[in-house]
Amino acid sequence: MTTTGPAGAAHVIPAGRLREFAERALGAAGMPSRHAAWTAQAMVWADLHDKPAHGVGGKLRQCVDRIRSGGTDAAASPRVVHDLGAALSIDGDNAWGQVAGTMAMQCAVDRAREHGVGLISVHNTSSAAAMGYYAWMAAEAGLIGIAVTNGPALIAAPEGVRRVVGNQGHAIACPGGDEGPFVYDAATTTMSTGAMDLLRERGSNLPEGVLRDSGGRPTRDPSDWVSGLLEPIGGHRGFGLSLAFEVLTGILSGGDRYGADVGLPIDLASRQYVSLLCMAVNPEVAVPLKEFRARLETYRRVVRESGDGAGSQPRFPGERALAAGRSRREDGVHVTSAKWRELQELAGSLDVGAP
Repeated sequence: MTTTGPAGAAHVIPAGRLREFAERALGAAGMPSRHAAWTAQAMVWADLHDKPAHGVGGKLRQCVDRIRSGGTDAAASPRVVHDLGAALSIDGDNAWGQVAGTMAMQCAVDRAREHGVGLISVHNTSSAAAMGYYAWMAAEAGLIGIAVTNGPALIAAPEGVRRVVGNQGHAIACPGGDEGPFVYDAATTTMSTGAMDLLRERGSNLPEGVLRDSGGRPTRDPSDWVSGLLEPIGGHRGFGLSLAFEVLTGILSGGDRYGADVGLPIDLASRQYVSLLCMAVNPEVAVPLKEFRARLETYRRVVRESGDGAGSQPRFPGERALAAGRSRREDGVHVTSAKWRELQELAGSLDVGAP
């Protein structure tokens, strides 16, 4: 069906059909069926939760192109290299990020059920996209989930002129009551590169104050992010938070590259060497799960009732995305006409049916 969505003319595809298409495409590109299913699930979760840059339209073509160009190994076999019980380390074997990230959080959940906490460090993978998905996996299992990634350098130090650290996607999620989990999913810059790409596709300019060009001059051209400097949230505080997350990912993981040496996903023929940290915590180390859920819902009400009663009212982080997810599971996912054509071309090149 073609309709008019938030980004103009769009096709609306049932989420299940979109996931099946992504699985077929990834399988045709060489991924084992289990890894293709994990990756497709993560992409569709992003589409459902208002993160199209990490969804099927935003990431599937890039994943296939990286596999074809040799930058990512479709047949990779991530493996545990160090095991300390509650904590372990995984070599991603140059797998696509959603494969390594899903494996890591599954391990974290298993260890948290056994030890109360599970901490998994991952090195040698590619971009794992929305960290909220992995944190959400833990929340769905009744646990608190934390997921952090490093990435290609996009931010300069205060008074610096060269990019030295990434915008470090990070997320925290936990189980809630009838209204669903709490999911906080963010990055350390005022705008993500995915959001900039969406504005570029629409022919729109950036808002002021989110990007400088390679010469350090403010720019509103979204295509400048490839060589420019993204502005961190809170100035030096956002820069410091980015470095702290690099300690927890690239430096901790012991991988071959970290910091400014992590590769861009658009450099299709080159390994990225991304690192992740996935963590799950059993809330019952402190309180019964039922009580934890009730305490969260009490706090949710406190936040919602903290407004003045006029205009827009306060809400918990992630509530809009969760509401979008519920709606799109019933009504389908909007894919822009440009992305629809791209998916059709991809389907033809892989000889799989279009969604």
